[in-house]
Amino acid sequence: MTVIVGVHPQNPSLSILARRKTQTEALRDQGIDFFIHSAGAQTLPLVRLGVIQLAGTGATPPLLASDQGLDIAVFGMSGSRKEKGGLVVHRDSPINSLQDLVGKNIALMPISWHQQFLAAELDYAGLHWHDVNAVELLPATAGDALVAGLLDAMVTTDPLYSTLASKIPLRVLASPGVHFSNRSVYWGTHEVLEQRPEVVKALYEALVISDKATEDDPFEAARLLDGVNGNSAEQWLPALQSRPWGITPPDDSFLSEQQLHADLFAKYGLLSGGRDISDTVTNRFAVSSSVN
Repeated sequence: MTVIVGVHPQNPSLSILARRKTQTEALRDQGIDFFIHSAGAQTLPLVRLGVIQLAGTGATPPLLASDQGLDIAVFGMSGSRKEKGGLVVHRDSPINSLQDLVGKNIALMPISWHQQFLAAELDYAGLHWHDVNAVELLPATAGDALVAGLLDAMVTTDPLYSTLASKIPLRVLASPGVHFSNRSVYWGTHEVLEQRPEVVKALYEALVISDKATEDDPFEAARLLDGVNGNSAEQWLPALQSRPWGITPPDDSFLSEQQLHADLFAKYGLLSGGRDISDTVTNRFAVSSSVN
């Protein structure tokens, strides 16, 4: 059985790896293939349908997957991502702090880390999820509404952030990587993790190698992404240069943050109820970061 890895533009590491011909050919020989799709928001539905078995997303979809009864675990993670952008408003907006967002409309990318980021920021500011009107909206549509002056705030990072900033002046109220670590995480079904561990290890190792190549030559990686999600290589480059590269096993601090946010989601009514989520991470697939 070939194991299918979901690839989407919101995960540059997998998007770049899937376009490195030599590595993808080697991975196919090991029983791995890639399904390239257009939106990270579709990762969880694709896992539920059995279309893909391994995925790379922000840290929120695995929490949602587990809450929906899927038997999954995170097997790898990136460093904390302090990306350009975050929770943004028009620079001339009267909204100057998170407290000013009470009763305001905020657009979030569907089924993404945006929910976890906003929840952490609201909690830190002493606010509740229901103090604001947070709605999932496709990023391009949310951006159009913000530019048109019809939306109070949205969560966005590069390359879309820079695209929007070229159209209207923006102000960042909160940035990812501060109260929420904002990691890319790699996860899959326990069926694959248990029955095909050699495949998971092969993907992990390939990501280590590909991420190191991207860190060493972001210009070449940006060229691989030219045209992806409608962005040129030049538009991708700043995002690639500002991200942490590399993959490590999920550690205790990551699990603690996930548990804290799972409890917070339960408090906000975004998950069905609080529970121990320690079964949603595993560190058994780590390989040396010096693989070459």
